[in-house]
Amino acid sequence: MTGTEAPVRIGWIDTGRGVAILLVALYHSASWLLGAGFDIPYWREINEALSSMRMPLFFALAGLFAPKWLTVPWSALWNSKLRLYVWVFVIWEVIGSVVFVLGTGMQGQGFSPRQSLLALLVSPVAPRFELWFIWALTLFFVFAKLTRRIPVGAQLAVAGVVSLLALSGWETANVGWSGSARYYFFFLAGLYLRPVILRLGTVATPLAAGTVVGWAVLSASVAVFDLRVVPGVYFVNCLVGVAAGVGVSRALAGLPRLAFIGRTTLPIYLAHTPIIIMISFLLSTPLLFPAIATVAGIVPPVLAAVAVLLALALHRAAAPTPLRYLYQPVPSMLRIGRPSTESSRPSSARPGRVRGAGRHARDTR
Repeated sequence: MTGTEAPVRIGWIDTGRGVAILLVALYHSASWLLGAGFDIPYWREINEALSSMRMPLFFALAGLFAPKWLTVPWSALWNSKLRLYVWVFVIWEVIGSVVFVLGTGMQGQGFSPRQSLLALLVSPVAPRFELWFIWALTLFFVFAKLTRRIPVGAQLAVAGVVSLLALSGWETANVGWSGSARYYFFFLAGLYLRPVILRLGTVATPLAAGTVVGWAVLSASVAVFDLRVVPGVYFVNCLVGVAAGVGVSRALAGLPRLAFIGRTTLPIYLAHTPIIIMISFLLSTPLLFPAIATVAGIVPPVLAAVAVLLALALHRAAAPTPLRYLYQPVPSMLRIGRPSTESSRPSSARPGRVRGAGRHARDTR
């Protein structure tokens, strides 16, 4: 690979990110509808089965674009990536705290302004809501850069053991801490095992289909027989889930709208849960609840789709207004050094583009 080799767009990567964010939206839709009192317990089992693909695939694909960020100066990493994550995390923690009041009321829980404010103040070290993903991704980039001189095998081994334990029932006191323990290995896998993951996108179709079927059977078995607590079983399930996710992404790579969603995951991730909470609150009101309850089984995917579309519409509407700073930092704020450091952003970090992927060109778009 030469330093001048052009990055190649690999279509299934964008599609894979789209699949992952849709699975996340489906999970949050079902969870909040359950919290609103709708009788759809089977959606809990469905989402539990899908969980072995959802976040492992998301973090593995994020890791695919991390290698160049390990070599750029810290100022470039901060200005081009970490600053964005920190900015949107703080902004949307505040938004989430306000909307969460509706959620707690819908679930019949009490609300304490003092506790809510305290939780908001400590959120930079104890993240809440779905924003733990942004928090964890920031931490992953920093930690991967700090440890880049440690042998790769040692990094993967340690992260793998931690992930195995965390995915076998070990919980911490915070969703972000637990999520980081579970999924850092998958980020490192995307970072250091990138050729292996890219090669998964080129395997013969029958083998890819067989992997998906095998993952589905394994995931259903883990969910039905409650095998997560068996050490290592769910970890293996998640490994197979990444391979199956690549297979599904490759099969769906011809859907341009799904690829577009995959290139626009951040605004969807930020806004979809507040939207889901507000719609769930409306659906749980005495006027609407009886009618919605009769068709509750089909509501989670419909609500997830509506939330994604509204999140995209909100982002589009905000773009030409000052509300765009809900999604990006004010240019003059939190920047280190001169604005020219932004040019250090590597082209391989752009969605769907991987440098040195020429040998996988038959799956490129």
